[in-house]
Formats: sequence, structure tokens, C-alpha cells
Amino acid sequence: MTNTATLNWSLWVTCPRCGEGNDLSDDDDEHLLATKIFSNKWDEAKGHECTCSECGHEFVLDGGIEY
Repeated sequence: MTNTATLNWSLWVTCPRCGEGNDLSDDDDEHLLATKIFSNKWDEAKGHECTCSECGHEFVLDGGIEY
């Protein structure tokens, strides 16, 4: 019998326009954020461009990531 582990991750940010929570991992198809998170380079996520899934507002991460 083989035991396999599964890693599920999320990175939540609140839209500055509508206040809706957005999971940035949902749109990380090119693994840009995942690479920064799992390489312990969290500060490099600053400046990441985001689009709110609720209202479509585009904004930039201007703060760090809190764990």
C-alpha cells in the first residue's frame, strides 16, 4: 500500500474596492506566486497584479504576506 500526501494551499487577499476575499492561488496558472511562497521569498510577491473575481477591479499587492 502506498501513502500519498496532498498539499492544498491558498493565498487570500481582500479586494480594496468591493471588500470581497479572493484566493490568488486560483489564478496562479504559471505558478508565479507558488514559486515565491514555497521558495521562502514572500517579499517578492509584493507588486503582484491581481484581479478581483467578484467586481473585476485590478490592483497590486502592496504589502507583505502574513502567515
